Amino acid sequence: MGFSMETEKMVLVLADERQSHETTITCLQDDGFATMVHYSADDLVAACSAHSPDLVVIDVAESSLDVASSCRVLRENYSGALVVLAEQADEMFQVLGLEMGADDFVVKPISATLLRARIRAVLRRRKLAECGADATITLGSLEVDSGRREVSCSGRTIDLTSKEFDLLWYLARHARTVLSRDQIYEALFGLEYNGVDRSVDIYISRLRSKLGEDPSRPQLLKTVRGVGYLLGG
Repeated sequence: MGFSMETEKMVLVLADERQSHETTITCLQDDGFATMVHYSADDLVAACSAHSPDLVVIDVAESSLDVASSCRVLRENYSGALVVLAEQADEMFQVLGLEMGADDFVVKPISATLLRARIRAVLRRRKLAECGADATITLGSLEVDSGRREVSCSGRTIDLTSKEFDLLWYLARHARTVLSRDQIYEALFGLEYNGVDRSVDIYISRLRSKLGEDPSRPQLLKTVRGVGYLLGG
């Protein structure tokens, strides 16, 4: 696949040799990306170091522990936008991919229009985060540093996945304001809430656990019954 150093936007693709990825490549190129395709995680990591891409896409036939491992290895060397595309991906593998650092996990088949919208949403969220790169929000014992993407609570460093940090940063920016599940879902995934997906609840639960909250009586991250969630009391 072609690549030009003059192109403003670049995407690296980790592809599965067992399936065709032409649809994904065409979609990305139609959206103005130059593309480079690799077939091993090691080659992809090296290319990330050499080219500093705007986006990395992992495009595979089916999700597996290898996909989650690739996300984890990549995140040790690359902090930009990361999207996983996979067929036959059940909820466990989708959550695992997000836990290991993917910004979005897209289950195929998906239309080119929707795929472009999902990718644009990921890039938009990244850009917004970068605009506030020097911001640090402190709420009592909780400190959230958006520049370093670091969190501490009561002096203890909290290790969060990329998506968990995005959620906490969104909540921190709207501290002491009740946010609905719909608002949080749209901010986190760039899509309108479908009324079924429980991802927000799962991430809230994991944030509470990592922040050391008592799930039966949370003090920092509260549920406002019938309305949504509130950070900061």
